[in-house]
Amino acid sequence: MTLNIAMVGTGWFAKVHADLLAGMKEVKLLAVCGTGKDKAEEMARHYAAKGYGDFAEMLDAHKLDAVYICVPPGAHGAIERTLIRRGIPFFVEKPLGVSTEIPASLLQDIEESGLLTSVGYHFRYQENVKRLQGLLKGDTIGMVVGQWMGSMPEAAWWRDQERSGGQFIEQTTHIVDLLRYLAGDVTEVYAMFGSRVMHE
Repeated sequence: MTLNIAMVGTGWFAKVHADLLAGMKEVKLLAVCGTGKDKAEEMARHYAAKGYGDFAEMLDAHKLDAVYICVPPGAHGAIERTLIRRGIPFFVEKPLGVSTEIPASLLQDIEESGLLTSVGYHFRYQENVKRLQGLLKGDTIGMVVGQWMGSMPEAAWWRDQERSGGQFIEQTTHIVDLLRYLAGDVTEVYAMFGSRVMHE
C-alpha cells in the first residue's frame, strides 16, 4: 500500500519533510501547494509531483491519505479547517499560531471530528527523552530548567512579531513542549524580556 501525501508550503522545512518522505518506499509525494503556482511547481519537480497555487484545487485533484502543513505561524487556520471538513489527516509544523485563539479552536474541531493529526514537536520522540520519561516515572519533579540557544533568525518573517509570534513562540516552544511532556501542564507563568540588541 502506498500513502499519497501532499505538502502545503515551499520553504526550507517543507523541503526537509519532502526529502524524508521521498526516501520512504511506501510513500508518494503527489502534490505541493505554495503561495504561488510557480514556486510550487519548482519544488514539486524535484519529487515528480504536481505543483499548485490553489489549495482547494489541489485537494480536488488528488485522493490524499494525509497532508503536511509547513507554513508560517500566521498562516494557520483555514488550511486545517478545510482538511478537517474533508476528513483528511494532517501533520502540521509548529507553532500553530501567533496566539492561542486559532490553535484552541482547531483543537476543538479536531477532537469533535476524531481526525488523526500530529504537530512537529520532534524532541519528544527522541530515544533520550523516552528514557528520561521512564526514569522520572513515579518521582516528584522539583524543578525543570530549559533554554533555547540559537542564532538570530534568518528568515525575514521570523523577525516579524505579527507573522511569527516572536522567538519564544517560534523556537523556544520546543522547550515548553518538553516541559509539558515530562512534567505536566503549566499553571502559572512569569516572564521577562529585553530588547537591548534586537530593537525592531
